[in-house]
This record gives sequence, structure tokens and C-alpha cells, in this order.
Amino acid sequence: MVKSVFTHQHAALLVVLAVVAQNFSVEAAATCYVQGSLATVSTRLYVESEYITIPAIGRVLAIVNASRNTFVSYQSNYLEVLVLNPPANISVTYLTELFEYRDGEYYTEFYNPYRTLAVYLPLNSVVVEVSNLTHFRKTGEYYELVFSEGRVRLVYLSVEPGVSEVAGFSWIWIAVGTGAAAAGGALAYYVLVKRRREIRRLEVLDDRDRAIISALKSGPMTPQELIELTDISKATFYRRIKRLISMGYVEQVKKEGKVYYRLRKGSGS
Repeated sequence: MVKSVFTHQHAALLVVLAVVAQNFSVEAAATCYVQGSLATVSTRLYVESEYITIPAIGRVLAIVNASRNTFVSYQSNYLEVLVLNPPANISVTYLTELFEYRDGEYYTEFYNPYRTLAVYLPLNSVVVEVSNLTHFRKTGEYYELVFSEGRVRLVYLSVEPGVSEVAGFSWIWIAVGTGAAAAGGALAYYVLVKRRREIRRLEVLDDRDRAIISALKSGPMTPQELIELTDISKATFYRRIKRLISMGYVEQVKKEGKVYYRLRKGSGS
């Protein structure tokens, strides 16, 4: 059962902890299951004192679960924890708004305060951009994207399943199961992980992608020419062109000091 009630005395003591929460890191691992812009984050750690502040990622919306004899309250970016019988090993799970939805993509950038953070993405996802990724691995029916402590940037988009072959990259589809989540039921999570050294690519394009490809069929163009021709905002254009390059549709070339984009030979576009 979730515990989230503090006495007035406990609350008064915990107020002091909020001062250091912004830059506090914790010697513990955490797991993060993503669905859309939301995520459930779980962490386990050993505590020696009665009161502790645990830093959080994203904007905390609710406490999902906590260990026995552990009482948890939360602010937007940290958890306030009261442990009745320290020292003890405790676990806490919380629901957080981790991603912002922008132009068809889910975007997040945050400081990871945990020693390691394992993130699980849905099957209908494409990783567009990622930083601070230490490794990923298959564990049974799972694929983990593991991040070390520090700044994390992750951009992904949700698409309809479908894979076709083309030279350059590999998109590996793996079903990922998990137990009870924030909604209280058994949910299925899936992950799509990009790996080099293989020769497959996800064939999913939207109208903006197709507009850029269609414009480039007439020949190489500068960024400004493409932006004007496709009527796409500058920020959206650069995100899309970067994705099309990573998927093997487009390549960037320089001529007389200018940057041009053109269709990659053999892309089938």
C-alpha cells in the first residue's frame, strides 16, 4: 500500500531537505518504463538515517509504491522519505511526466542523479537522438538503454510497426514485459533499439519527411531552399533532415563552402 502521510513534526524536518534536492545524486540504480510522455521510475537504496531526500527525474505526479514502514511525500523534482526503522533497504516507485511532445516527437533532457538508469521504450518507438548512453543489452525478453549519472538527452517518436531492409542501420524489435505499473495492472512494454553493423531500417515516414524527399528528387538543395519549398519551420526541418540522414534516405554534402542535401544513392526514394 502506498504510504504518503507525514506528521507535522516530520514535515517540519523534511522542509530542510528540499534545499539540497536540486543538486543531490544518489548511490542507487533506477529503472524507468516509458509510455508516451509519462514514465514509472523505481529505485532501491540503503538508508541509515530516518529522513532522506531522493532526487527524481521529470515532474513527479504521484507515488506508486513504497516499502513497508516507509512514508513518502513528493515535490515536482524530489521525494521526501521517512523511514521508521533505519538502517534499512527501501524501494520507491513514482509516476513522472518525463517527456515533452513536440512536432510528433517525444523529447526529454534532464540530469540523471542515479548511479545507473535503465530506460525501457515501447515497441512502436524510434530513437531519434540520445546522449550519455553507456550500453544496451538483451536480458531475456528485455532491451535496456542504460545511462550513467549526468546529463541525458533522449528523443524518440512513436510509429506504426514495419521493417524493411536497406544498407546502413539495424532496428531491432524486442517485446518487453513488465509487471504492475501506475495503473495497477500488468502492462506490456516494447523497445526498439538502433544498432550499427546491420542492414535494416524502419520504413516509416510522415508527410513532412515525404515533402523533403519529394523536393530533393529534383536535385541537391540548400537548407534554406528546402525550408522555403516545403514550408516547414526551421527547427522542425533540422530535426527531420537529421532523422532522414540517420535512416539512410538523405546525405549532406558541401560544395563551394555551402551545405547541400541530396538523396542518398540506392535509398529507393
